[in-house]
Amino acid sequence: MSERQPLAMESDERISLCETLDRVLNKGVVVTGEIIISVADIDLIYLGLNVLLSSVETAKRTWAAPPVPGVTVNPS
Repeated sequence: MSERQPLAMESDERISLCETLDRVLNKGVVVTGEIIISVADIDLIYLGLNVLLSSVETAKRTWAAPPVPGVTVNPS
């Protein structure tokens, strides 16, 4: 198993949008947040946000589960 080295950048190095998107899709990113809408200090709506941004290949590779004996999965 190979060890991954952290991506180090010099302060004057620039990354293009395409390269950034490629890194995000290859590694995956989780965005978490919450929004509370209130009127007169009364909370009316609460929205929780959990978003996973990844390529399909990365998600399959990362979360591939080993087969469970006696359980069959029908791919759709």
